Amino acid sequence: MTQPILPQLSPPQFTYYNELKYSVGNDPAVTVTNIIELPLNAGYLVPILVRNRKKAQALATILIGQKEIGNINVYTAVINDGQVVDPIEGTLTAKEIQELFETALDSNRYFKFAVVEPFTPGTFSVFPVFLKSVIQFYNDDLSDLYKNFNEVAANVFRDILKEDINGTSINPSTAEKN
Repeated sequence: MTQPILPQLSPPQFTYYNELKYSVGNDPAVTVTNIIELPLNAGYLVPILVRNRKKAQALATILIGQKEIGNINVYTAVINDGQVVDPIEGTLTAKEIQELFETALDSNRYFKFAVVEPFTPGTFSVFPVFLKSVIQFYNDDLSDLYKNFNEVAANVFRDILKEDINGTSINPSTAEKN
């Protein structure tokens, strides 16, 4: 008796990898290389190669360094000239964080600008603004006729960017016009 062929779904670490590849990687100065499985079930590593050191450090500062997806860890490593680049440490103002977004994403095809605006009384938030666009890639999505992942660019960036930096919330947004 033969077993029925069941649908195979993309593992979550590959969905996250593709979110990185098709968002941050949509930049001529950035290359998201192949995901690497780490030994001893330690998780996965996504190397991100960046041509410019200042851009690399800004990107390392705004990206999630370790994403937990259930019991799976996915690490990102921003690399410039063969060296892993550490995020900026220390206190950053909302204006400095906005400037980091401008530096990190200045040549990204989805990025428009970043702005600091009041969020709640006495607090400010950085709003990186992205094109009104859909990021799409094959992902074994059974709810899509073509099995694609389809998401608004700002929401994909929301998945890969830190929620806050030094207590300043980060709120990816969609541009009113392209």
